Amino acid sequence: MIKKILVTGAAGLCGSVVSHGLTKLKYKVFSCDIKSSPSPAAKALGIPLSKKIKKIDLRKINKVLKITKGMDAVVHFGGIPRHKPHEDVFKNIIDHNIVGTYNVFEACRINKVKRIIFASSAHIMGYHDRRKKLDDRSSFRPDSHYAVSKCFGESLSKLYSDKYNIKILSIRIGSALPKPTDMRFLSTWISFRDLIHLVNVGLKSKKLYCSSVYGISKNKRAWWNNREAYRLGYKPKDNAEKYAKDKLTKNEFKDKIALRLHGGVFTTDGLKGKLSNILKNN
Repeated sequence: MIKKILVTGAAGLCGSVVSHGLTKLKYKVFSCDIKSSPSPAAKALGIPLSKKIKKIDLRKINKVLKITKGMDAVVHFGGIPRHKPHEDVFKNIIDHNIVGTYNVFEACRINKVKRIIFASSAHIMGYHDRRKKLDDRSSFRPDSHYAVSKCFGESLSKLYSDKYNIKILSIRIGSALPKPTDMRFLSTWISFRDLIHLVNVGLKSKKLYCSSVYGISKNKRAWWNNREAYRLGYKPKDNAEKYAKDKLTKNEFKDKIALRLHGGVFTTDGLKGKLSNILKNN
């Protein structure tokens, strides 16, 4: 039975939401982050931050080994997120999202942690044609170096499940917000309670081996087929369509290329390729 859980990146928006939610579900939650203060997004929304957050740099394997010892599961949300208008330099992405993720997985192997929930991103599918409905078996088409780091994490998940028998759920998070604020989010949104529920499914499901699922609510306009999440026991309660008549921004509507691809404006940031070639090779 999963009882003791470590949440990495617990000062970030999703990390703090999940840490707080799992605590309410009566798990014994331990929290860590490279910072001990809440991220601007978490602070702006008033998300409760764990009082006992441990300051840990995931790049240091000895520290990660120490904090994962005795845990039943690790919920890995630590790393550098993709910020607008441009992503961080690749050196930082390598250090935090690739080396840091490897250290978490390797520490879990050494310490015999039973399960890992990995915060992936829907942007690993960014250069797919938006007219195609994707599922968990669709090939990677990352739209940024940030997305490449998430592809690495999902590939690492397959290795550590097959070779070391760790049960792993990769959640390709769409848009985790209190409610949709942009037209795009009517397709990609996941509510906080559905995100917490999906993580809990990964911690409890007896059907889990190594799965990739989409972190979205039960949205009428969803671009992704989330049947694998439903197979594992996911039962989302929210639907972005409830907010369809709200005053929503249209950040992609001035960019015809962004409107054709799953990754939206992430795909056109620094783009030198041609849309025709991208679509031809979909």
